[in-house]
Amino acid sequence: MKKRYTLGVLVVLLAGLTLSQQSPFQQRVQQAIQSGGSKFVETMKQDPDQALCSQYRDKLPPEQVGAFLERQRALIKYPADGKLMGDWKQGEALFTNPRKGNCYACHTGDPKEAGAGRMGPGLVNYGQRGTSEAVVKYTYDKIYNAWATMPCSLMYRAGHHGILTPEETAHVTAFLLDPASPVNAQR
Repeated sequence: MKKRYTLGVLVVLLAGLTLSQQSPFQQRVQQAIQSGGSKFVETMKQDPDQALCSQYRDKLPPEQVGAFLERQRALIKYPADGKLMGDWKQGEALFTNPRKGNCYACHTGDPKEAGAGRMGPGLVNYGQRGTSEAVVKYTYDKIYNAWATMPCSLMYRAGHHGILTPEETAHVTAFLLDPASPVNAQR
């Protein structure tokens, strides 16, 4: 009886020790973070809402969604001139630029673009939604901070993270909505 008890305690302790150790992948990530210097360490810290998305594996409890969306909406900045639609040609350049918008990594925009991704929804004819104030604002907000419209979305928060300025976000908005844009051109 005593042997069984001792063996049981030993198994529980070993299981706990195994579960508390970092996996080889976690160890490599930790090394990369630490070797990147203090600035890199700072960029790798999760903000409170990122931590929530991690904690709940991107499926927030319903009672937390309202406050989450409110916090994310508060992070959106708008162009100084107040115009949420800019120049679609500049938007196209940003949409296709891998160092800026890089939207083609996940979305189809111009149907002639062969290198478009398929992870996100296709955006061909996105402008059929019209250019009402509500549609323009929704599109701008989604590009600037996708989490303001869909908690824990896989789409990165381009404006919030400084990838796009408010003015650049307005240009991408125009690329998606302007009837003259290749996204919406009737073929």
